[in-house]
Amino acid sequence: MKQKYESIVIFDGSLPDETVQKQSAAFEEFLKANTEFERVDAWGKKSLAYVINKKRTGAYFLYLFQDQSEKNISGKIDKFFQLNDAVVRHLTVVREEHKIIERKPRIPVPFDETSDREDN
Repeated sequence: MKQKYESIVIFDGSLPDETVQKQSAAFEEFLKANTEFERVDAWGKKSLAYVINKKRTGAYFLYLFQDQSEKNISGKIDKFFQLNDAVVRHLTVVREEHKIIERKPRIPVPFDETSDREDN
């Protein structure tokens, strides 16, 4: 059974766009070689919520892929980024299929004005 994953990678925002694109392409090639790569979404540069390693901005990328083998793909990804100074943070998680639950429409209850009031 194929397991679906997503990885969010934050590259150093102070790097030139050209360098960030090269780093992203290198990770994309790594995923294509080791998994069934689906797509990458570039979210752009954003301010970090807090300073990480003296960095205040980051370039965010989301990678979607599938893996059916018993390999430890998250461990390989960790090793890939471990010595890469261009990566501020990364996280790989298993994607869950979201089930859409159909809600039944609410039936309005008529309001009876006399039931809340005390007559004297």
